[in-house]
Amino acid sequence: MLIGKVELEKICVDLENTRVIDQLTLDINQGEFVAILGANGTGKTTLLKVILGLLPIAHGSVSTNSDNIGYIPQRLPIQGGVPISVAEYISTGLRVKKINPFWIKSFESKLITQVLNTIRLLSIKNSNLYNLSAGQQRRVMIARALISNPDILLLDEPTAGIDSESQKSLKDILSNYKKNLKTIILVTHELEILETLVDRVIVLGTKIRGSVIYDGGLPVPKHLNSIAHHSHEETINTKSILGMNNA
Repeated sequence: MLIGKVELEKICVDLENTRVIDQLTLDINQGEFVAILGANGTGKTTLLKVILGLLPIAHGSVSTNSDNIGYIPQRLPIQGGVPISVAEYISTGLRVKKINPFWIKSFESKLITQVLNTIRLLSIKNSNLYNLSAGQQRRVMIARALISNPDILLLDEPTAGIDSESQKSLKDILSNYKKNLKTIILVTHELEILETLVDRVIVLGTKIRGSVIYDGGLPVPKHLNSIAHHSHEETINTKSILGMNNA
């Protein structure tokens, strides 16, 4: 069995009495790097949360043959409030998984060090997460997702609002992850930053929410460029979906 395969069969999703995805079918194979593009409100972020199991579907089926899924949301799930160190935040990526707590206690410190080395931020291990730059915070969010070595990695606008150094670091991290035959699904409006890594592009349409109007390789047909590059945000309010229990 291939670990990291994602199958969506005729899924429908309703939020606040609005259908945001209608009859969507997708198959994503192990090791594929897939970019999902689309205009504002076409269901891109919603689709990631459906794959994660954070949103219910009204119809259809969702299948992933691994429950070890990493998720990097658009922004930190928690803002301000109680200070939290970089190491403490990253450790929550282990604690939300079904991992033996005795194993976590034995290997947590080593894993945090390893993943911070991967994102080149070991020196800020004990820093307050909220005192970091936007680019550093994004890299720490990636570290939290990677600490459990997920088979499927979901990223929501990971390059938005970060500096060129952080963009390059992100590209290097994802390139290495791809070499390990991990499945990567990326929502973005800045495809050019990571396009050399992408195997497949899926563009969601606006006339029928959550419909696929393009599914193929690069380059995306010119007539779709105006559809595929819009605002970072989804128009549907998903309220408290982005809690600390997001994996």
